[in-house]
Amino acid sequence: MSLNHSTVVTDDIVEEHVSPTVYIGAAIALAVIGFFGFTMNLLVAVVIVKDAQTLWTPVNVILVNLVVGDFLVAALGNPVALVSAITGGWYWGYKVCLWYAWFMSTLGFASIGNLTVMAVERWLLVVRPMKALSIRNTMLLGFFVWVYALCLSVPPFFGWGSYGPEAGNVSCSVTWEVHDPVTKTDSYIGFLFIFGLAVPVLVISSSYVAILLTLRKVRKRAGSRGRLEAKITKMVALMITAFLLAWSPYAALALAAQYFDKGERKRSKSS
Repeated sequence: MSLNHSTVVTDDIVEEHVSPTVYIGAAIALAVIGFFGFTMNLLVAVVIVKDAQTLWTPVNVILVNLVVGDFLVAALGNPVALVSAITGGWYWGYKVCLWYAWFMSTLGFASIGNLTVMAVERWLLVVRPMKALSIRNTMLLGFFVWVYALCLSVPPFFGWGSYGPEAGNVSCSVTWEVHDPVTKTDSYIGFLFIFGLAVPVLVISSSYVAILLTLRKVRKRAGSRGRLEAKITKMVALMITAFLLAWSPYAALALAAQYFDKGERKRSKSS
């Protein structure tokens, strides 16, 4: 895969005057998040694999797929940003910035894809149990989650949208605030918003509305198995809620930077 010439823009790495205290705080936060992300995700994967005969259920197949992505973020993504925070700015050069941005974006899209599949799996199990997903079907959906994530993250390598440093130059991501008619950043970010956030949130919300309505009707008749599935459904709901609460402000700021702040950054003609 080669980088389109309009995507590689070396002058997008700009010097920003940021207080050393901010970098220290970012380094501490990244170290804590990286440690717990690495440890907890590894622990979940080991527990499920160790007791696969009991725990290898459709919902746990998706959970492992989610854990793999989160583990890669903690093991490979966080250390890169941590070193940059410690050194007071992006340390790795622009090409690494592009690949890091693509890597982390892919994992982020895979996370919301996995959470969407988990919501659908819960919906089928609770609302339409006769059509509940099998382990084989769930593994197939897990594979398509990665295809979905790549479809969202690959376009900048072919000239639609771009990657670059984020504010503070500690990490890299989609260049939300760059307005470039050549790479059509506005349409790419609109594409990400629709298919990377709006559609998944709509599917998740619809699934849980149907689940809540169904559980309200059958709660009195549910046996021990039904209560167990209800607890798992609540756990999945909490995971999804936490994810959306964590990322919604970022998504809102990214959209605001692209569509409501047209004078922020423009791509150089020479790039």
